Amino acid sequence: MTRKEAKMLKKEYERRFAEMADMRSQLRCAYAAFDNTTDCDMMDACIYEINALRSRYNSAVVNIKNLIQ
Repeated sequence: MTRKEAKMLKKEYERRFAEMADMRSQLRCAYAAFDNTTDCDMMDACIYEINALRSRYNSAVVNIKNLIQ
């Protein structure tokens, strides 16, 4: 692997890791919104958002693992 390729790989890894950190932050907000709501429709919306974010996060984890290998 050349230096240029290694540098690009590192940059891509850092970008994806930052994306995961952003998703974790969004998940914390979604969980907080769920904890603080009493409206059934809002609970459903929070659950939907949490599930979507968890799926995106899991996909990002797999992408990072594939990037490393």
